Amino acid sequence: MYHLNDIQSTVQQTADAIAAALKIEVEIADADLIRVAGTGKYKSRLGSPMNDGFVYRHVMKTGVSVIIDNPGHNELCQPCPSRGKCLEYAEVAIPIRADDQIIGVIGLVSFNEEQTKRLMDNKQSLLLFLEKMAELLVGKVVENQQTHESELLSSQLLTVLNLLHDGILLINAQQQVTHYNTLAAKLMDIDEKQEPVLYQLLDDKRLWFAVERGEPFSGPIQGKRVATQLYCDVVPIKNNGVIEGAVISVKDIKQIKKLVKEATVSEIETHFSQIIGDSPKMKALKAMALHVAPSQATLLIQGESGTGKELLARAIHQSSKRKGHAFIAINCGAIPENLLESELFGYEEGSFTGARRGGKLGKFELAHNGTIFLDEIGDMPLHLQVKILRVLQERRVERVGGTRSIPLDVRILAATHRDLDALVKTGEFREDLFYRLNVIPLTIPPLRDRLEDVPVLVQFYLDYYATVTDRSVSGITQETIDILAAYPWPGNVRELGNVVEYCVTMVAGGEITADILPQRIKSVLIPQAQNSSLNLKLLEREAIMKALTLVDIEGHKDDAAKLLGISRATLYRKIKDYQIGETKTFS
Repeated sequence: MYHLNDIQSTVQQTADAIAAALKIEVEIADADLIRVAGTGKYKSRLGSPMNDGFVYRHVMKTGVSVIIDNPGHNELCQPCPSRGKCLEYAEVAIPIRADDQIIGVIGLVSFNEEQTKRLMDNKQSLLLFLEKMAELLVGKVVENQQTHESELLSSQLLTVLNLLHDGILLINAQQQVTHYNTLAAKLMDIDEKQEPVLYQLLDDKRLWFAVERGEPFSGPIQGKRVATQLYCDVVPIKNNGVIEGAVISVKDIKQIKKLVKEATVSEIETHFSQIIGDSPKMKALKAMALHVAPSQATLLIQGESGTGKELLARAIHQSSKRKGHAFIAINCGAIPENLLESELFGYEEGSFTGARRGGKLGKFELAHNGTIFLDEIGDMPLHLQVKILRVLQERRVERVGGTRSIPLDVRILAATHRDLDALVKTGEFREDLFYRLNVIPLTIPPLRDRLEDVPVLVQFYLDYYATVTDRSVSGITQETIDILAAYPWPGNVRELGNVVEYCVTMVAGGEITADILPQRIKSVLIPQAQNSSLNLKLLEREAIMKALTLVDIEGHKDDAAKLLGISRATLYRKIKDYQIGETKTFS
């Protein structure tokens, strides 16, 4: 909606100009019939409503110009209380139209014969002149509205930019900075009193070449007014195919590393108390790991798949002086060989086909001041083993395609399920790297070698998955735990966790019983259980029957009791208890 009051000074100047040209009184009202401008006696009434503006109201309603040469007697004047005694001699009123809206009225009023004659003798040219004046006012009010909307949009844009967590620069085609947010000013030390140019703030050559080609750019760029590197994302601004500038997003690389640390450390902190197991082997392992955790030594964690090598590595990191920095884990066996090098060491722009513009930080750089965990290092190609050895020796890293050696402060934890000693003998793993990694070896025993930990692990996973799956599980039967404690667990703790999750998901309520176990568990152990291998009473019954069979051939029941290590009376009682039928007579 356009409002004449928004350009009141212009409206008054227009009224004064019309009055000076025509030597007649002028008043201009807005859409609410409030005087916005006036000359003569009307000038003192600015801002007051036109309670008797019946003619103006008609013009506002119809949008048609009106010329009245008999004020007080015209039919439009009938409602007026001054009808018949009007002081006006003649009146002209035209609408001020903006698009499809009537936003006001221009009125000319004569108070003597001379003024009236000028009005009546030049009616057509007068109406044309007033229409031009109305158009002038409309143009000005539209311009004012557009300026207001532009300023509002600019204010909204700056507000949004200042809410962002990145520094933002808007650059025109001449590399002048037209807008920037508060964070950009802080990151690049921009002086508010100056109108900065891009090359004064950043080493702009690489990114501006990309802009000129109409291509986006991402990568680290050196600041001009600050000593640190900044990570920039640049998008060209195109208009009808012409580059008219760019939007530059600027991040502090230190902040990026902080975000990496938060994502890799804070949310998945692991402590030694979370490593479940009270068996002598696990107690010894945890004591050893806790002892070496505060040191800077490289550790090699060995163990079968599913034993929890990464869990142990995270616990070691969390108990070290580096716990406030990043823990970066990378599985050397899960990444294609042609990508592993660039993932570990990063790369420079243009180092290979498909390389991201601006290059990329490697995992070693992201782990600076923290810990990098190289899982399944036994699967690492030989040519990369050389680079890992160099990092261990020199504590520096060089990106793929780069010439600059970057200093590092990082602790390396490595893990493998393979026998590295055997791989060294076959030439599949470098001997010098093996000895560099194997400074302090830690071996996680397989679950089959610590089956006494199964019950406590079962209870841990039972509580965990009951919460995660929101299932009501009252417990697990002793028979089921006995079966699980006898299973060899080729998949180790990971397999045990999966089995408990399966049981919690499948149970309909109440306790988990043996019949709920996965078929692969039952197929291995249930038949043995039925043959008494897991039941002490059945096992004792079978032993008694076997002893009786032996003495049937070679001796008496006294001999059977001696074989069993019990008295003759106890033997007779157990024969009765177990209802062992005697098909032959024993003496």
